[in-house]
Amino acid sequence: MKKVVILRSSGNELANQLWNYVSIYAYAREHNYILENPSFFEYGEYFNIPTTSWFVRIVFFLPFKNYTKRKTAFRRKVWRKFYQWYTTIILWFFHDQTISYANAYNKPFYLPSTKETEGKLKELEQARKNIYIDGWLFRNPVGIEKYRSEIKKYFKPRENIEKKVTVTINELQKKYETVVGVHMRQGDYKTWREGTYFIEQKRVREILNEYISIFKMNISKTCFLITSDGPVNEKYFSELNISVSKDNAVTDLFLLASTNVVIGSNSTFGAFASYYGNVPFIVMQKEPMDWDYYRDKTKFFENKYSTMVHY
Repeated sequence: MKKVVILRSSGNELANQLWNYVSIYAYAREHNYILENPSFFEYGEYFNIPTTSWFVRIVFFLPFKNYTKRKTAFRRKVWRKFYQWYTTIILWFFHDQTISYANAYNKPFYLPSTKETEGKLKELEQARKNIYIDGWLFRNPVGIEKYRSEIKKYFKPRENIEKKVTVTINELQKKYETVVGVHMRQGDYKTWREGTYFIEQKRVREILNEYISIFKMNISKTCFLITSDGPVNEKYFSELNISVSKDNAVTDLFLLASTNVVIGSNSTFGAFASYYGNVPFIVMQKEPMDWDYYRDKTKFFENKYSTMVHY
């Protein structure tokens, strides 16, 4: 059976890799291909996704079991460089079977079911050879909806993470009617693109107040589950029922996906949680919020303010 191998995803972190991964997974399902993704080695140990190569598993996946530091950490830098050498060799051998894609304007490469196959990809589909994919902007919005249930099963987190998420959410749901997920991207957002997308915690509280007022939330029956890659100053959230997660990024992702709605920074992280949990994603902004845009949203949707995803 033909295989699709995601060889490189341009060194992105968790959510960017997942958007690429689920899109290619849907493509593989559409054609009944086997899918492998050695490029997911930094996060694969948090999921139940099988790895068929013992070499890849031992050399790349196992060193990152329970490893939570970000891409600037020493181990990640070293292993990413090692993986780059490894994939350079693979690409040298299989360059005629590889679809490489990069776009200066972040325009996606759309896969079936979203778009009919054309060009080199069509030639590779018709050949008996495997297909190697190189790039992070492969997208399949139609496919990820068509195969949503299969994607949810395939990308389930490891049992201990799933149990922790279930216990946490069940405890909150016993106390409150609504659990609102809040994702605050701090860390690199403070300086990246001169802080354009960084939302101060004081502004986060203002947005939550507006949400409570506009959607007429019963504050005593609502809990805000806050996740962040930086410290949370709880003084900004006084008089609200809050639960602050101190878990790793994978656990936080699935916690957000289990809430009733996600209110978060303009990032692929909150957007993927919205997709996986099929809940609305409200993007926090420095400028006034367009609350009318969100009034009729009850499930995941392609949010025009979620500009990091490149649907």
